[in-house]
Amino acid sequence: MKKFALLFILFLTAPLLPGQQISLVSQRVPQKVPFAQPFDVRFEVSYTPGYLTELDKQSLPRDFELTAVKNQEIAPGKQAYDLTFIPFTIGASSFTAINFVLKEQNGGQTLASSQSKAKTIEITPVKYFDDKELRDIRPPYIPPDLKAWILLALVAAGLVYLLRRLFKARQKKQELQIQEEQDHRPADEIALSKIQALLQSGLWEKKEYKIFYIELGDILREYFWRRFGQDVSSDTSAELLRRARQVPQLNKLLMPLRQYLNSSDLVKFAKVTPQDQTMYQDVQTIRSIVHETSAPPPALPQKQEEK
Repeated sequence: MKKFALLFILFLTAPLLPGQQISLVSQRVPQKVPFAQPFDVRFEVSYTPGYLTELDKQSLPRDFELTAVKNQEIAPGKQAYDLTFIPFTIGASSFTAINFVLKEQNGGQTLASSQSKAKTIEITPVKYFDDKELRDIRPPYIPPDLKAWILLALVAAGLVYLLRRLFKARQKKQELQIQEEQDHRPADEIALSKIQALLQSGLWEKKEYKIFYIELGDILREYFWRRFGQDVSSDTSAELLRRARQVPQLNKLLMPLRQYLNSSDLVKFAKVTPQDQTMYQDVQTIRSIVHETSAPPPALPQKQEEK
């Protein structure tokens, strides 16, 4: 018996026959593992010295995710591969055969290959604890009367917020209507004069960037009201851009308008400090919108030809 074991060991460690050969000499794969918990497998291959061995990742089992690979030479012509997998199925899963290949030192053409044996692994559900004395944590106790008062306060706060929003929207609309009635100049003339007044107001020089962009946005929204009869006072930037797409004259200005709306939102809501060049570009975008959509001048009467 001892002689047989010694001969078997010599067979495993002895050099391979001349040529390029690789063979799997041992594999260790567990029969049962818990769900979603990493487990290790080990493969040992014997190969012709002077060549490289490589794991064929295309042959890895599909029901298991490979998370780590470690290979080391344990003897001349003998390589060990320690692989870590995570199972993501429950029940009997097939751990398919894995392929190992033999290549030249420069990693060129595959010379030979060897496969492991396929096995079935039982994936068991995760069991967190068995302590029957554990109990759920009792939720905080709130007296019934206090719950009613809290609910009533929340409802009241919601109503106040909604009424305030409606009041501000109505007040803004009334202000626009009053301005429309008082100023009878063309919409483009009003908008351009207000842009010029904003530039001369000193807000930018005082670093009041947020107020500056709010005023510039109000000029644009008021122009939409006067020129197209559309109340955009409560529109978001995305809604205003959608309205602009419906105006054929603004097709070439949609991208600059988007850039202006983005920089305006960053200044007003994210408190970003804009550059002077950005401000001049945004002001020019509003001017271009006004110029492109301004009403054409009335045609001059033609002189009658003398007879």
